Amino acid sequence: MKPIKYLSGLVIFLLLSACGGGSPEGVNGGSTGGATGGSGAAGSTGQLTLQLVRSDGSAVPDNKLSQIEELFLKATVRNDAGGAIDSARVTFALDSTEAVLVPVNGVALTREGLATIKIAPTSVGSQGIVTAKASVTINGIDIVKEMFLEISPGTVQLSNIQVIPLEVQKGQSLVTSVSVSVNGAAASSNSVGVSFSSTCGEVSPAIALVDSIGKATAVVQTDAVGSCVVTASYKASAVQANYTVAAPPITGIEFVSASPSRIYQAGSTAIKTSIVSFKVIDSLGLGVATIPVTANLTNTDGGINFCGSPNKSINSDKNGVVSFSVCSGTLPATVQVRASIDANPALYSDSNLLTIQTGLPTQRFFDITATQLNYYVGGLFTSKFNGNETEISVFAADRQGNPVPPGTPIVFVAEGGQLITSGASSCLIGQDGRCSINLVGQDYRPLGSPLGDPRPGRVTVLAYADGEESFVDANFNNRFDAGELFEDLGKPFLDKDENGIFSSFYLNLVAGTSEGEFIYPIIPGAVGAQACPDNSSIGLSVQNTCNGIWDGITKVRRQITVVFSGGEIGQGEFNLSIPKEKQTQVISASKEKIIVRLSDLNGNPLPASTALSVEILGGSGCAGKLFGSVVGNSIEPTVHEITLDKCAGNETVLLKARIQDKETALSIKVP
Repeated sequence: MKPIKYLSGLVIFLLLSACGGGSPEGVNGGSTGGATGGSGAAGSTGQLTLQLVRSDGSAVPDNKLSQIEELFLKATVRNDAGGAIDSARVTFALDSTEAVLVPVNGVALTREGLATIKIAPTSVGSQGIVTAKASVTINGIDIVKEMFLEISPGTVQLSNIQVIPLEVQKGQSLVTSVSVSVNGAAASSNSVGVSFSSTCGEVSPAIALVDSIGKATAVVQTDAVGSCVVTASYKASAVQANYTVAAPPITGIEFVSASPSRIYQAGSTAIKTSIVSFKVIDSLGLGVATIPVTANLTNTDGGINFCGSPNKSINSDKNGVVSFSVCSGTLPATVQVRASIDANPALYSDSNLLTIQTGLPTQRFFDITATQLNYYVGGLFTSKFNGNETEISVFAADRQGNPVPPGTPIVFVAEGGQLITSGASSCLIGQDGRCSINLVGQDYRPLGSPLGDPRPGRVTVLAYADGEESFVDANFNNRFDAGELFEDLGKPFLDKDENGIFSSFYLNLVAGTSEGEFIYPIIPGAVGAQACPDNSSIGLSVQNTCNGIWDGITKVRRQITVVFSGGEIGQGEFNLSIPKEKQTQVISASKEKIIVRLSDLNGNPLPASTALSVEILGGSGCAGKLFGSVVGNSIEPTVHEITLDKCAGNETVLLKARIQDKETALSIKVP
């Protein structure tokens, strides 16, 4: 059995040595598995002593822990007769965190009656009194010994700080190290944490632990240029070293942004200035400050300029950015800004295209449409229906046909129904140069006028916006010059009776109630007392309100008529106010073809998209085919053709119309 015990003791010895708790020279510990001095008699209480010793086994008389020398706690375990007790488990413990045991579990087995464990200050700054305790159990009896240890902080000194290399370019890194001693001897591994800082970059790690040869090392990542200092410090002790960081070479200039990328012609109410920015960069892609940069325009069409300045040189800011203000001219155009570095013009960059677009809306390029000109709402002599809608859109462009700036407001007013404009009486032009609102069919339903169109149910919608009078640009500079022809505008009005002439008062033809048309204001300078000329703007102004002067700011305007159509084919006795040529009528009829005009009881067209069909009553083999089987988009009654085949005469042709799930029919006799 002894070989087995010896092998077990060897394994234990090797394990303790690997944990740093092996015996130093002259200090015995651990166990060989045998009792060289006796194992103690049964019932013996045994003896335990505790000492602080050096690696050679000599005692430390003042019980002071050292900051630089390895020291050990040595426990001696013997029986009552003084014989060594082997393989006894000794547990060491400390009452303070100012010191530490190695291994940290504090357990060792006796060998030849001795067990040792390494003890050291936790850090170079540790101080105070520490109680060390050793305990062992012999024959079921616990034995404990204590001793007091004193710790004094070590004196740390830093020296021989180095920087390698001494010169780098910005963005490159360098290594710095410093020698660390404690009480005059090289500091042991991990015993001291040295703080590093630099005036020209970040240091990593900011606190570096001492290595096995007494040095602390860190890396500086440079982020500035010039004469720089790195500092290593521990509490009040500090040392410094100098190094130099050179600027990396400038490698280019890059376009950053044009804000906004689209501006508008001089004279527009929209933004007319863009800030175009570039960035001077070095070989690291970082911005470089205080570098002179010159900008030039690729073209100056219509007077594009640097907002009153000629080609100019500006220094880059702290981030390497340089910005130039570009102001539009009078022409739509695209333009690029080329920025180059003064010291090396070969280093340049062009901006992305900056677009100069759209001035004010102009009268000739202002238009209005409706998705349905005739929809089922009804009027005075027809059935009525509330809630159907038609979409009304305004299209606005400048004198070059470009869409006006998004956000341009368009104001709408209507003779009847309700405009859905979110309570603002206007809508805003979008990116596509248009804006749209809905007109809901409801009362008021117009009653007709004796001065113009007498038919009820016809609704005039007026749209207007700030804009300019159209002119003929004789010298192609896209701005009005004295002597050029223009189309004068006066005050806009809502032409309820559709006759193109402002009427301040009249009586409704049917109801005999008071009526009148409305005038809408423009800026005082655009109003005069002259007659408005006959041109493309005829009928758009109140008589004798033009001023004979080209107005760059006035109200451009356009009107549209939509029809509140009835829900049935008008036939029989029409009201006398409805003109004969607007009433439902068979225009011509034969055995081969019938042509008919369809209207509602107000003499207006049936609603758009009304489905029409033909049925033949009587006769044998007579068939009819309808051309134009759907009522179109119109403000006037629609004409439809029915071709007949094999009709002998005297048959009845029913022309049917389906409106809102209601069917009405017109009966026509084949001659």
